[in-house]
Amino acid sequence: MSTLSVDMIEPVGSTLTLGQSGDTITVPSGATFTNSGAATGFGGIVLNVLGVTLDTTISTTSTSYITTGLSIDITPASTSSRFLLTVSGGEQGSNTANQEVHTTFYVDGSEVSPAGPYETSRTVNHSAYQTVYGPHSAFCLHSPSTVSEVT
Repeated sequence: MSTLSVDMIEPVGSTLTLGQSGDTITVPSGATFTNSGAATGFGGIVLNVLGVTLDTTISTTSTSYITTGLSIDITPASTSSRFLLTVSGGEQGSNTANQEVHTTFYVDGSEVSPAGPYETSRTVNHSAYQTVYGPHSAFCLHSPSTVSEVT
């Protein structure tokens, strides 16, 4: 293996190619790769995965959204960062006939999108048995357009 030490590589023309198809270019651990221009052809990159767990029952008779205690602080890497917000596990439902339970997402106190709610379950009075609970999962893709921490 050879080592080439330079301060700058300037292409002849407007394109610089590193390696050939099938080659691997490695940025060593501890090194920093800084992009001051446009990065294209990389696809999506997952920079971080964060999670929080709720181990309690949330019960309400409210007719509007309530907070559940599920909260997480996220700092976007760039103004074009996107977050896949998910909630899953457990169950949701109502023990009253002809009722709906809705799930939506809030960021910094505002509903993420007018597309919500992201999950709805309904109980319908089919017979004397009216308690209906079902699996619980909802998700949405959020683009905060900021580099400031959001909750």
